[in-house]
Amino acid sequence: MNLSFEPPPPYDLGPDPDLGMWLAELAGEYDRIVHLGPDDGRNHGQLCWDVLTPTGLLPNLCRRRCKHRHSGPRNPQQMESALRLRIPPHEVSPWIAATLIRNLVYTSGGDGSMRPVADAIGDALAALLGPDADWRANGYAAYREGRPGGCGWSPVTAATFDAAVVGIGDGHAVVVVADGED
Repeated sequence: MNLSFEPPPPYDLGPDPDLGMWLAELAGEYDRIVHLGPDDGRNHGQLCWDVLTPTGLLPNLCRRRCKHRHSGPRNPQQMESALRLRIPPHEVSPWIAATLIRNLVYTSGGDGSMRPVADAIGDALAALLGPDADWRANGYAAYREGRPGGCGWSPVTAATFDAAVVGIGDGHAVVVVADGED
């Protein structure tokens, strides 16, 4: 048996036509909401709202008075406001990777053995949408690198914790959402 303690070589998804499959597989393993599709003219908020609507993760808007405190946006305009953080182009790939695999509830414990796959997917999505893509996030719940102190965010779901990355560019649209309950 040949055991190696060196990190494995990075995955190279390059111009992989199966990027959507890789993204869905990793998202399924980590219980993430993902969307990779064409840019059909929706803004970031409307796109994220439409992707999350069938999931049941949006706040339950009671028609009658209730005692529940519903967090998260109540319409696509509030979703757009929650996605106010612009991601710098050089941070897009690691931001996507962190959102794909990081545990939002238990922040200690590292990223695990799937980080190279998540990094490759992040690189591929950044390349697919191009250098002029407009990437947005709802805060630092998943991507905490370089953030002193807390990891604040604006909620996009009714979950206790969530992280969203939404990108639009070169005719493509991407939504990655992670959520967590403590």
